Amino acid sequence: MTLPRVIRHTAMVLILALLGNSPVFAAGEPVDAAAMKAKVAAHGVGQGVRVTLSDDTEARGLIVSIGEQSFALKPKGADQAREIQYTQITGVHNQKLSTRTKVIIVVAIFGAAVGITDAVLDAEFHNSLKNL
Repeated sequence: MTLPRVIRHTAMVLILALLGNSPVFAAGEPVDAAAMKAKVAAHGVGQGVRVTLSDDTEARGLIVSIGEQSFALKPKGADQAREIQYTQITGVHNQKLSTRTKVIIVVAIFGAAVGITDAVLDAEFHNSLKNL
């Protein structure tokens, strides 16, 4: 395999990976209120959370209470909690990345860089042996 071929294969894999995250491929699934309630309940009262709403806005804050049809979210610095219906939510996320998650991301990026460098150097080495 020559160096240009390695670069072409790497580029194709990267293109496919980036296209897989495109909004074009996102399915317009209906909101499942029970699933959103379970996700909010998994975080628990007093925990920081970031929710994505159906109108493509985000709300961040601490969960104050969890009810049957809605939950209360108190933004940082606000006096009043905001009542949010489960049917309005399209996503529930942690407010911040944990240290463990950050370490995993850094290790994955480093591993990918080492792998790509190894593949390029291996191709260069085998290509130079052919020229001898």
